[in-house]
Amino acid sequence: MANNKLDLLLKLESDKEEGLRRHFVQAEQHFRNNQQKLQGLSQFRLEYMQQLQEKAQHGLSSAAFRQYHSFINKIDEAIAQQGRVVSTARQVVDQRRNLWLKQQAKTKAIAKLIEKQALVAQQKMAKAEQKMLDEFATNQFFQRRMAV
Repeated sequence: MANNKLDLLLKLESDKEEGLRRHFVQAEQHFRNNQQKLQGLSQFRLEYMQQLQEKAQHGLSSAAFRQYHSFINKIDEAIAQQGRVVSTARQVVDQRRNLWLKQQAKTKAIAKLIEKQALVAQQKMAKAEQKMLDEFATNQFFQRRMAV
């Protein structure tokens, strides 16, 4: 009966582990997506700066320069904000990885306990079987001596 309870517990803990693994994978994907957005923003800023330099070489009014500069500031703000999103996403990935690994260890410990209990039961059965064989051999020995 105890083995059935442990098997049920193992199933529950395995299911929990799988759920935590899925959450970890989702968090990693979310992190990668946000990291790509950050790289895209940085690349966009670089291209926009190159555009500004090209236009400045051919002459640019002060109003147009202010517009470019204002837009670059907005891009910088978006980059900073996206950087914070990426940082938070990284923390979530780390948290979820730790939860998953802790649960994985718990599940493995229960599986090891079940395995150990099965081994102990097998050893007890082998010992009982050996005892029966020994008793049978002893009885046979005495019966033969009594017959002689």
